[in-house]
Amino acid sequence: MSAKWQRVTLEISKEYGPTERQAIAFDVIDYIRKRTLRDNVDKNNSAFPKYSKEYMKSLDFRIAGKSKGTVNLKLSGDMLADLELLTHKSGEIRIGYQNGTENNAKADGNIRGTYGSSRPNSSKSRDFLGITSNDLEKILAKYPVGELKEATQRVGARDLVRAAFGTNEEDDS
Repeated sequence: MSAKWQRVTLEISKEYGPTERQAIAFDVIDYIRKRTLRDNVDKNNSAFPKYSKEYMKSLDFRIAGKSKGTVNLKLSGDMLADLELLTHKSGEIRIGYQNGTENNAKADGNIRGTYGSSRPNSSKSRDFLGITSNDLEKILAKYPVGELKEATQRVGARDLVRAAFGTNEEDDS
């Protein structure tokens, strides 16, 4: 069975332009990486399931230099490094992995708990791809919307244009 395409779409205000959407996406990606590596928790801020006893006894576990108590999805670092902004448009950003890539397959194995098996295993699932609405709101707080609209209402559109273009000429009307 082939890996499912791992991506997540986040809804954001339609007032954000392309530059803000990209910046928000990069902040979300950075947050996911840090949360996964530092805090060892999934997209809902719950601890990752521990490694199985069989895996901890394996040669793969020893070769990878893994720690029994730390599940942070870092073997080579490539999977988390490849997490990227896939697309963005008015009202949404989509982050994830390029479909069909090796790191998409690694992410799929972690997220669904398949690890090469054809059947998902929720007891092994480590779904890191996503963010809680509260955590997203904290990121979005760095990108306030409506400031231009509020400024326009406070001083009037004509005065705002004059201020922006440095003209103090009075209108004849």
